[in-house]
Amino acid sequence: MNKQTTLMVALALACSGASVFAAKAAVVDRVAPAVVSAPVPAGEFEHAPVQFAWALNPADVVSAPEPEVMESRSFWRMVEAAELQSGVDVPVSAPGAVIQLSPARGAKALDVESLQVREGSVPVSARRFERAALKDAGMAVAPGTAMLKLQDSKPGRYRVQAAEARGSYVMQVLEPDSPMVLRARTDRSVILAGGKLRAQVNMDGVQSTRAEVASRLVGSRFSAEGLLVAPDGRTWTVPMRSDNAGGLVADVAVPAGGSDVQGLWELQVFADQGGIARDTRLAFAVARPTARLASAVRATNLSDLRFPVQVGAPGRYEVRTTLFATGSDGKLRPVAQGHSAAWFGKPGRGELALSFADVELPAGYAAPYELREVELHDQTRMAPIERRARAVRF
Repeated sequence: MNKQTTLMVALALACSGASVFAAKAAVVDRVAPAVVSAPVPAGEFEHAPVQFAWALNPADVVSAPEPEVMESRSFWRMVEAAELQSGVDVPVSAPGAVIQLSPARGAKALDVESLQVREGSVPVSARRFERAALKDAGMAVAPGTAMLKLQDSKPGRYRVQAAEARGSYVMQVLEPDSPMVLRARTDRSVILAGGKLRAQVNMDGVQSTRAEVASRLVGSRFSAEGLLVAPDGRTWTVPMRSDNAGGLVADVAVPAGGSDVQGLWELQVFADQGGIARDTRLAFAVARPTARLASAVRATNLSDLRFPVQVGAPGRYEVRTTLFATGSDGKLRPVAQGHSAAWFGKPGRGELALSFADVELPAGYAAPYELREVELHDQTRMAPIERRARAVRF
C-alpha cells in the first residue's frame, strides 16, 4: 500500500467514525495472546453491570506507575543453637549495627542479658532491648525476641554468642548508617502467567566504605541469588548473571498455571559483596489471562464506546480507561476517567460499554479524542489482565 492509498483509507475511516487500532503494541503494553479457563472462586459476586465516569484536571499526569526500586541495608538468616552456642560471625560495614534474634517455633526464648558480643576476644558494649520494650516502641516482634545495638562500634567482624540457645532462630542484621545499599527492581509490576520479567540488582556504596573494610570490598565479587515465591508457598530458584556493568540481572519465568491462591508473588534476593550481606523482596502481581480485549475498541462518539472482550472463564470483568481531548493549543490532555464492569456467565465473546456523555469536560477541550491507559481487570480473581497505553483515536 503506497502513501497516497494509506492516507485515503485513513481519511475514509475518520469520516465514517470507525476506530483505528495500533497495529503494533507499545513496549509497555500487556497483551494476552489467548485466554484460559479457571473455576469461579468461592464467594458472592455482583452480577449487575455498572459504569461510571468523572472529569479530570487536564494538568494531571496520567501514566502507568514505574516499578518501585527496593533498597536494603539489612539481611536475615536462620541460625541453629549449635552455631549460637559457639558464636556466629557478623560482618558489618558501618557503626551502629542492630542485631535481632527471634526464636523459631519450639526454640527457647533468649534472655537479652545473656547475649555476648565480641570483636576477637574483646567484649563489645551493646544496648539491649527485650520484647516488651520493643512492643512498647510499636514494633511487631515475635515472643522471645531480643535485640542488640552495637555501641561505639566500628566496621569489622563481630561474634554473637548465646550459650543458652536451644532450637532455631531468625537472625536479622540492620545497618542503618551503612553506605552499602542493595538496590533491586523489576521491569514491570504486573505480568501474565507464563511470561517473564527482568530483575536488576546492584550494590551501591562499595567505594564509600571506611578504610577498615574498603580493602576487602573493592574488587571483591558481587554475587546474588534469587528465589521466586508464589502466594501458595511454592518456590523456584532464580539464577542471576552479570550485566557487564557491575550489577546482576535475572530473567524470572513465571509458571503458566499461575496460582490458585490470590496474592502477590515475590522475588527474594540474597546478595553478598566481600562478606557484607544484604537481602530484599520484590513484589509483583501475576494474572492468568481469563479474558482479553478481543479486537479494536469501537468508538464513534463520547456516548458510545465499545470494548470487545473474549472470555475464557466465567467472572466479572472491568475495563478502565482515560479519555484525552484536544485543547486550544492542539495538544491532547487527560479530561476524564471511566470504568465499566459486567458479569460474563460463560466463555465466549461479549463487550463492555462505556459512555462519557454525562461528564462535563473542561472548557476548551474537544475532538479529536483518544483513549489511553486502557486496562482489563478480572474482578472475580482480583487480577489486572491487560493494558494498552493507547487504544483508539476518534
